[in-house]
Amino acid sequence: MGIVLGVLIFIDQIDDLWMQLTWTEEDWRRFFSPEMAALMAAALRPTGWQLASTVIQMGLGLSLVVGSLRLHRRRPSGIFLCRTWAWLAIAWAIADIGWAIWLLSRYAGDIPGLSIVSWQTAAALGLGFALVLLLAFPVFLLVWFARPYVRSEYSSWVE
Repeated sequence: MGIVLGVLIFIDQIDDLWMQLTWTEEDWRRFFSPEMAALMAAALRPTGWQLASTVIQMGLGLSLVVGSLRLHRRRPSGIFLCRTWAWLAIAWAIADIGWAIWLLSRYAGDIPGLSIVSWQTAAALGLGFALVLLLAFPVFLLVWFARPYVRSEYSSWVE
């Protein structure tokens, strides 16, 4: 599971970076109204932040792949790498959702055709759902590795 998720995290960042660097307001107009396209183009993260975010998330994806491969080979370093990944992924998810909350509050009144109350409700639900998805696997890993049966299993592994 960790190998697949790590590869998906890595690949997803390539797409995100490509969109950040190449899409213009005109590209957004193909999918949204002109007002919404202008808002989407204005709300994109600064290029430096997006590059840093991409590097961090690609690094997280690769560390999950490496840690999961080591787990598969019953190497104790896999436990360390996966736990480290889990804590870093939790910290990153909280920081990323925090950025999204700030961004949404900054542009809250600028969304054409939506009342602020309905928009904020939808955004809160979406952010809550995103946070649950981003935290599910890291928290699962930490809980799984803390189980006495699992702990006794991996304590017998030799590097």
